[in-house]
Amino acid sequence: MKTCENCGLGIPENESIIKCFKYKTLNNSLIDKESCLYYSEIIREEGEPLTPLQHLLLKEEEVKARMMKVSYTDIPII
Repeated sequence: MKTCENCGLGIPENESIIKCFKYKTLNNSLIDKESCLYYSEIIREEGEPLTPLQHLLLKEEEVKARMMKVSYTDIPII
């Protein structure tokens, strides 16, 4: 399940509240965020998790790459 608690962009505020690094919102750590475009699994390098900023930069590149896949040849001519 995708929750803010499991997201690389989540910053723990207290035991049940997570602050989203991207949207600057406070969320319940257990609410399902299946539809969140910026949800990112926590990535670890040498046993340490990446920072929220590093997760955000990686996710923004991923989103940008997905948007670039749509080309003018994919759009039907009317």
